Amino acid sequence: MRIKKNIENFLYDQDYFIDLFQNCLHIYYYEELVSLSDTKIELKLKEFNLIIEGENLTISNMDKHELLIKGKINEMRFKR
Repeated sequence: MRIKKNIENFLYDQDYFIDLFQNCLHIYYYEELVSLSDTKIELKLKEFNLIIEGENLTISNMDKHELLIKGKINEMRFKR
């Protein structure tokens, strides 16, 4: 099913796309990695910052516009 979501995302040309599954967070179209620790990751997206808090957070895949975060995610919040 994720493949379908990914194709829709590219076809609809969205500003960002966030997909949460099995202790993984997949983010498309982030602009900047603001901060990184094993308990908190902050990303800048087009209109807001995304703050992810949890335990044992790691970036397992990173691309210019795409990021895969693994670990126990306790909270996600948006900050303008």
